[in-house]
This record gives sequence, C-alpha cells and structure tokens, in this order.
Amino acid sequence: MFRTLDRYDDTSLGLPYPVTLLNGAEEETDDETGERIGISIPHLEDLVSVIAIARVLLPLQLDGAEVKFIRRAIGKSAKDFASSLEMAPETYSRWENGKQTVGGWADRQVRMAALILLGDKAARIECDPKSVVDLRIQPRQQHEIPLLTVRYAGAVTAWGMPRPARAA
Repeated sequence: MFRTLDRYDDTSLGLPYPVTLLNGAEEETDDETGERIGISIPHLEDLVSVIAIARVLLPLQLDGAEVKFIRRAIGKSAKDFASSLEMAPETYSRWENGKQTVGGWADRQVRMAALILLGDKAARIECDPKSVVDLRIQPRQQHEIPLLTVRYAGAVTAWGMPRPARAA
C-alpha cells in the first residue's frame, strides 16, 4: 500500500543538509504487516532540478557540496563543468572537496549555468539568468545551512530561505 507523506526530510539527494518535501514522498507499507517497505520520490529528476534552481536563487554563498549537487543536476562531469566555466579542473576540484571557497565571480557563474541549463525543467520557478546579476550573495556563516522546502501541488514548486545557524 502507498500513502503520500505530509512531510519527509530527505537526506539522500547529495546535499549536506536535508531537503523537506511536503506532500512529495510516498511511503510503501506491507499490506499484511503494516511494516514500511520503503520511501519513493516521484519525478526525482525534476525534483533535483527544482532544488538546484531554488538553491541558486537563495542569496547565500554556495559551498563545495552544493556546487557538486548543482553540477550533477546539470548532468556534467567535474572536468566538463570546469571546462564550461573556463577554469582549471584542479581549482574546480578544490571547490567540490571544500579545500577552497567559491569566490563571488565563480559563484555567479555556477548560478548562471544552472539557471540556463536547468531552467526548462523547473518551469514553475522564475529562472531568468538576469536575476543572478543583481543577486546580493551573503557570506555564509560557518554553521549556517539553507532551508530548502519543496511542495508538490500537481507539479513541483520550491522555494528557499535562510535558516538560523546550528549550534556546533
């Protein structure tokens, strides 16, 4: 038996924090025992694109894990994405591995690439690359993580907002 969960915090998408799905995950249970068999997420590829776009539009500095998530959502290898950004693969690798922060210009380039390459998959979100030009990207506090919530209402919609820093 399947039932739609009102709320599900997914930690399997490759981000360093959970993404909250509202009415977007389905729980399968055994008809006889009532035991949970598993959780499934319909339209996963579209969902990943929407989450990437939502994160791109959130004016909080990207970290390496988020850059990696965005790259994977786009569907490029690290080498190909670095080439698309016209940068050395070694520098890009340092971003994804958290050994170097993503600077202002590069942060905007990653955001622009995501909006351009994923915009068609996130039709219900405004994906105008011009919006990144005026985006005032805030520095990230050490323990600050974004809150990404995705709501399913026939089609996937998403939005993001900063969440207070977690205590270490």
